Amino acid sequence: MKRVLPILIVLFLFNSCSGRRFSFEYESEPWGAAQGLALAACQVTVIPEDEGFRVMTEKHVPERVAKIQVQAKEVTRLDIYDYEPDARLILGTALSTVAGLVVTPVWCVKRLFTGWGDPDGEEAMRQRLYDRHLRSWLLMGYLWAPVDYEVLDRRQINDETGKILTFDASDETLVTVLDEQRRPVAIRAYGNGRYRPVLTDTLLESGTLYVTAACGGGAAAVSIDLMPWYRREFGLKPEEVMAFKTLGSERRPSFLKLSPDLRSDFLALDEPGWKTFEKKVPLASVGERVLAKAALGASNDRNEKDPLSYEDDLPGRLKSSRPLDPHLTTWLFAMGIEAYDKASPIAYSRRSAELFTRVAMNRLGVPAENVFLLNDDGTTEIKGLKGRTFPATAASIQDELRFLLRDVGEGDRIYVYYSGHGLPSLKDGGAPYLLARDQAPDFIHESPFFRIDTFFQTLSQSRAAEIVVFMDSCFTGVADGTSVFGNGRAATRLVPKAIGFDDRRMAVITAGTDRQFSNMYPEKGHRLFSYFLMKELMNDHDTLESLYQRVSQQTRRISRSRGGTQLQEPTARGNLHMRLRFE
Repeated sequence: MKRVLPILIVLFLFNSCSGRRFSFEYESEPWGAAQGLALAACQVTVIPEDEGFRVMTEKHVPERVAKIQVQAKEVTRLDIYDYEPDARLILGTALSTVAGLVVTPVWCVKRLFTGWGDPDGEEAMRQRLYDRHLRSWLLMGYLWAPVDYEVLDRRQINDETGKILTFDASDETLVTVLDEQRRPVAIRAYGNGRYRPVLTDTLLESGTLYVTAACGGGAAAVSIDLMPWYRREFGLKPEEVMAFKTLGSERRPSFLKLSPDLRSDFLALDEPGWKTFEKKVPLASVGERVLAKAALGASNDRNEKDPLSYEDDLPGRLKSSRPLDPHLTTWLFAMGIEAYDKASPIAYSRRSAELFTRVAMNRLGVPAENVFLLNDDGTTEIKGLKGRTFPATAASIQDELRFLLRDVGEGDRIYVYYSGHGLPSLKDGGAPYLLARDQAPDFIHESPFFRIDTFFQTLSQSRAAEIVVFMDSCFTGVADGTSVFGNGRAATRLVPKAIGFDDRRMAVITAGTDRQFSNMYPEKGHRLFSYFLMKELMNDHDTLESLYQRVSQQTRRISRSRGGTQLQEPTARGNLHMRLRFE
């Protein structure tokens, strides 16, 4: 019994020490709280730069760490790393067991007070136990081998470290840009929060840009002076910068787009002069130096008369001419395109088309309800044409021609007038085409409706008995000496194919031959061919042939006087014996 009692005491101490519960704590890597990031307000900054502006957006959240508290219980194993007992192991075990009878109580008491320390993590804690086992195995004996533990409970506590984390929030930023009239301005993003406004004609009306950037409860607004950009983009002088600020918004785009040597003349215009200039030179045409120079009163390269002081006698002639009663069997489809979206402009085309419409209503007996007028923007000041004027886009031209042909009756007469670009297709063997306001010359071959022979064939399929076409356009791809294709490319080397049509029912009178281009008549404020066409329609002519001869003679005479490539010889084909319906 005396021998058993010490053994029981040793086993009791062994079990109490080896099976003791203990706790330890370790920390995770620092991190930003996801919930805090979602709720954090952005700090937004807008910084003007040389060619735009930069938006810097950041979110700031506290840095946090997760502290893991673990409650564990030691586990005793009977095997140690798959070691097989041998003589030395058995001897060592016996010796260590004897030593353990003395050392164990002292070591267990010490452990109860000192604990396991503060390891960095659960794996580190496990490794410490392994190391402790290896160091103490000879002392503690083979049976006492605490090499692992059992986790009883684990808790996580999040604490702030006192540091602030910064996150980029540019993906969440909404940028809004307005001009001086609070209209939206298109912008392009260049990365890293950099933006640049698109310099459209509408934006050129403004001198200031208003930028607002918002993100997650944070926002910033700033006004940016556009003048430094304009100064670099258009080469403005200091005095021109000051003058720009005094101009009205509607005149600023014209001023900026003028060539530098014409800006002072533009600023010198009085109020009537400004209005006349803007009426005669559309915004799309301001970059044409010759036209703008002539409109400002300077002599151009051909010493032509100033268009601002032109003497248009046609309205007076029309007012004094004898009007004809409207004929419900006559129709007019008139197109006058001056400012093209993707091609060079044609001066006075719209003005000539609108006056021709008035002449047709007065001298050809076309009633207002039978008129289809298509121009740049679909507006007109001609009385009685409300709802009869349309924009000269490709879709509108096709639709309105279909409406006209649907309503034309048996035996009716159709007048067609066109003032605009005509061009041979570069990819269709030179086939001639008309060009709608919104079409690109390079791709005109993809729109077969506007091929001239197709256009004439569509007219021929109507129920009309007679069709008369007046075309103030050539098909060289050039007008007023300017290529419709731009960039120095000309189509004049192409000879347009011959145009076929029903010459029994149709007559076609054009402004020039297939190798000539049409001219403007700045002295009268019209296209050259159209001016004499309208003038002669106010005189009495029995047939189209008589009308054509007079128009051709006068057009050739004026164009020849200009010399060189300005010669323009109108042509006529088809049934010229049709009688003009004068009473």
